Amino acid sequence: MKSTSQFLRQLGFTGPGVLVNEHQARANIRSMAEKARRAGVTFRPHFKTHQSADVGQWFAQEGVTAITVSSVSMAEYFACHGWRDITIAFLLNPLQWPRIESLAHKLAEQGGQLGLTVDSPAAAATLAERPELPLRVWLKIDTGYGRTGVPWQNGVTMQEIVEALGPHPLTGLLTHSGDSYQASSLADLNSIWILTRQRLETVSQNLGGEKQLSLSVGDTPCCHSIEDLSGVQEIRPGNFVFFDLMQWSQGVCQTQELAAAAVCPVVGLYPERGHMVVHGGAVHLSRESLVGEKGKTVFGYLGTLSRRDDGSVSQQVLTDFPVVSLSQEHGTVEISAQNQTIFESFEIGDLVVVWPVHSCLTCDLSSEYISEQGNVLTKK
Repeated sequence: MKSTSQFLRQLGFTGPGVLVNEHQARANIRSMAEKARRAGVTFRPHFKTHQSADVGQWFAQEGVTAITVSSVSMAEYFACHGWRDITIAFLLNPLQWPRIESLAHKLAEQGGQLGLTVDSPAAAATLAERPELPLRVWLKIDTGYGRTGVPWQNGVTMQEIVEALGPHPLTGLLTHSGDSYQASSLADLNSIWILTRQRLETVSQNLGGEKQLSLSVGDTPCCHSIEDLSGVQEIRPGNFVFFDLMQWSQGVCQTQELAAAAVCPVVGLYPERGHMVVHGGAVHLSRESLVGEKGKTVFGYLGTLSRRDDGSVSQQVLTDFPVVSLSQEHGTVEISAQNQTIFESFEIGDLVVVWPVHSCLTCDLSSEYISEQGNVLTKK
């Protein structure tokens, strides 16, 4: 791990931060873009994972022209950086109407379009009050996750929403199969994918009649793992750009596909109790967790990084070194009895890499990224 610390120091890290493996992230983007092209579906990646104009350009270079975001402010940020076809896949907040209206007109004037998401007659009625606003309207469907969206079998509410939209035609049906993040096998993911697609198709037939409604799905586990993406018109995965331990533990991605890690300075060494404390707490990693060995709660694993001769990075996940507790700024790494000699190789001020459980949250908590080439990547 000493070589990892030296590598991170050479990149300029002095405190908590996020390292992005640009080479691998670009490979992840390219792979998903090619998969969407093969399947003949629109690739509208979710940018809430990286929230970076610089990373966004990596997508543009792979031919991506349409994106998904999770807030009005994120939509405004990417609109200012040249993106014209933007869907806000978070439910409509009427209190933000002045900003939504301004953004919709701005995108339309530049030949683009803004998509909004609703799942209630009240939200639909708010849209109907502005018939002149150029919008695409998506109806959020709950196909089994149970978070937001009209339950897929609730045709009455769906019809009420369509009627409440008034002059705004319904573009299509949008869903997020968040239950795929708890799947334990490829067979489970395949079942979730098939069920999601079937339920969307049923809603489309019942609601659209002869009109073809677009079907939009958006979870990384299914979009990355399912070979046959036919039956939908659009995919919106986001986490795949960096992946994380959640995906890795499911077998969705491999170690080398991980592309974002928290960098944390070592601030405390306590061999008498088998703990290393790093400057990397809940405000750096988030409190998302996995269940580790013997049912232990794990907030991340230490890892190693080293540069290959071709400039790419070799990396490992060290499951023997879990982050087992977090406070606001502190992270406690457990060092088992059989690994006690590791204390001899560490000094206060060394840098370690922690693979996060959920990269979207770790990235959201960082103000910028540094790539393996030492480049600073700006973000929202």
